Amino acid sequence: MARDGAFRDLDACLAWHPGATGVSNFGGSALDSVVYEFFGKTAHGASAHTGRSALDGAVLTDVSANYLREHVPENVRIHSVIRNGGDAPNVVPAYSKIWYFVRGKDRAQVDEVRDRLTACARGAAEATGTEMKCSRITAIYPRLPNNEMCEITRKNVELFGAPRATAEDKKRAAVLGYKAGFDTSISKGSGSQGRGSTDEDSVSWLTPLGRFQVVCYARGTPGHHRDVSAQAAMPFGERAMLQAAKIFAGTVVDLCQDAELMKRVRVEFRKGTKGFKYDPLVKNSQAVPVDPP
Repeated sequence: MARDGAFRDLDACLAWHPGATGVSNFGGSALDSVVYEFFGKTAHGASAHTGRSALDGAVLTDVSANYLREHVPENVRIHSVIRNGGDAPNVVPAYSKIWYFVRGKDRAQVDEVRDRLTACARGAAEATGTEMKCSRITAIYPRLPNNEMCEITRKNVELFGAPRATAEDKKRAAVLGYKAGFDTSISKGSGSQGRGSTDEDSVSWLTPLGRFQVVCYARGTPGHHRDVSAQAAMPFGERAMLQAAKIFAGTVVDLCQDAELMKRVRVEFRKGTKGFKYDPLVKNSQAVPVDPP
């Protein structure tokens, strides 16, 4: 979307995410989503010496990545899943694919670690007699903070707050195993960069970004878990969405009515992006990845 101009000419942008109700001005980690594909030669397992296993290339890459983890900064995260690994144990796979996320504090750190990971994949291909193809699916920048946007968004979060939890809400959550109720307090927000990543942080380099969270699920619910989805469809989750809509609307009204506020927001943004040229980090010819890598 950024590459194709979706955020061009915006005065400002607002975003929200389920979570502890509050505002953070620091965002998450920079990230690269990278796929390594291996192309080998199939063979019957009984005569595997005549084949070249693409799966061996993927597995050896991951073994190398495990050793790499010892030699990267502590804030760096490297996650992977093997998306294709063959069809039967007695058939040497001619094709395999492993998908990585590489996270770091900024683009420079992610670029360095990704290059080292790619070297691991090249070495694995050399060792297994296979061919390797590397594709960057997408890339994310760290957040560009904007104090003015953060404070006006915080004002509206404090004005409207989180939804109130009813006895019925607590009963529904307890059925799923969450008996600690809901945290409807307003947090002060993270004082440092988060370990997760979000593509909205890239937008912060294109237009001033105000981002907040509203609680949608009970205490103790693991992030990205199916129970998050289940609770989002419950009445508490719906009321949380309506609270977020109020915060959006209130912040927009403030920005539109107060020309001086909007000016301060824009001035801070221009200072932060001085000398910066946005690179979407994906080729113009690359199709939108609507299917899983």
